[in-house]
Amino acid sequence: MKRLLPKSLIGQLLALVAITLLIAQTINIVLLYRGAQNQKMIEASVSAVGRISGEVERINERGFRERRFRKDGSPRKRRNWPSITAKSSIDTGQQRLPAVEERAAQAFENMGIDLQAVEVALVDKLPANMTNSVVGLGRERRRLRAIGYRGPPNRVDGYIIMSAQVADGQWLNIASAIRNRNPRLIQTLLAQTAVIYLILLIPLIWLGRNISRPLKALTKAAENFRPGSSEPIEESGPPDTKQLIAAFNDMNGRVGALIDEKDVMLGAIGHDLRTPLAALRVRIESVDDDNERERMIAGIDDMDRTLDDILSLARLGRADETAEPTDISALIETVADEYSDMGEQVSFTRSGRITANIRATLIRRALRNLIGNAVKYGKRAAITVDKTDDKLLIHVDDEGPGIAEDQFEAMFEPFVRAEKSRNRETGGSGLGLTLARAIVRDHGGDVELKNREEGGLRASLMLNLI
Repeated sequence: MKRLLPKSLIGQLLALVAITLLIAQTINIVLLYRGAQNQKMIEASVSAVGRISGEVERINERGFRERRFRKDGSPRKRRNWPSITAKSSIDTGQQRLPAVEERAAQAFENMGIDLQAVEVALVDKLPANMTNSVVGLGRERRRLRAIGYRGPPNRVDGYIIMSAQVADGQWLNIASAIRNRNPRLIQTLLAQTAVIYLILLIPLIWLGRNISRPLKALTKAAENFRPGSSEPIEESGPPDTKQLIAAFNDMNGRVGALIDEKDVMLGAIGHDLRTPLAALRVRIESVDDDNERERMIAGIDDMDRTLDDILSLARLGRADETAEPTDISALIETVADEYSDMGEQVSFTRSGRITANIRATLIRRALRNLIGNAVKYGKRAAITVDKTDDKLLIHVDDEGPGIAEDQFEAMFEPFVRAEKSRNRETGGSGLGLTLARAIVRDHGGDVELKNREEGGLRASLMLNLI
């Protein structure tokens, strides 16, 4: 499943803040919208209650006839008067509003108006029988024209129809328009959300960049870390980041000091061991027995190679040679020719020019160790090269007895030999595979072992291409 969140820490932080803010603003918009809708309903119902209460007072003072006719006997025609009917104007198919009915009844009771029943319904369009009994339309238009407003009036989102039954059984019916006082509420809330995002996220983005830049520099320095040779990183960013970079620089300095001490110690060890070995070899030359002399010389040579492998392995992290583009095929061919010249059965199938950024001297030594093991324990070595888009595999196959799979990793430990196929009669220090893997891993690759189906062992050296 593809990850939806960014991979970087700063990206995830910004995404989390943005999502949280979006959820909070969505809840806020919903609550504000519902509040605005309730406010419109309250305004319309209050207008209807006020108009019915006023009409009830006029009826109580003047009676029904005085309410409906002028003094000269002509009928009164006013759109905002409640109609008087024998039954409620609310049909069974209209949407009743029980909560509004309850609040309206309570309001009439608080005003001391005694009503038999109160019914309230919500409709989208004004019924034909209510066209002359509606409030909330004409007066507002006249008020807007009086103050010079030329824009469109507030939109009507529907009507509340309120019917109240008075003491004698007659019903007073009034319709009240539900006006949208803020037709652009949603647009306003969305614009508010965008402004909040800008106000909040821009400083967070700046802070994230201020944190990520030194962290990226620290990550790059850690990836390219060379003990004692890395330059100190500039301390920048927030205090916590500066403290982390300072700790890294301090660690780099301590590691460099330890490496320098180790190099001095290794130099002393190499001098103190090689000097007596050289003197011993000179003395061996005076031994009369040729066979005994050759065995002693071979033993000294084996000790010298072991010492050289140990020193090379210990100094690997402080190699003075710099990596540079190298023709891998030419390098392999050179090493294979060295063994062929010594009478060993080594073959190499060249597959064209392949370039990798390596330290040639170290990779040459790693190849020698793998090829040397193959010809020593497997009679012959066959070298092949496989290339992918970003990887280079150098396979060294032999025809020996192979190694048990559960012993593969153990073979890379210093001074470890396979009990059956690797014995002291064949010579060697037991550091060849250890040194080869250390060299290749120092280049960002690895060395792996695998038994071949047709018999023998395959040692694969993996390198990253340019």
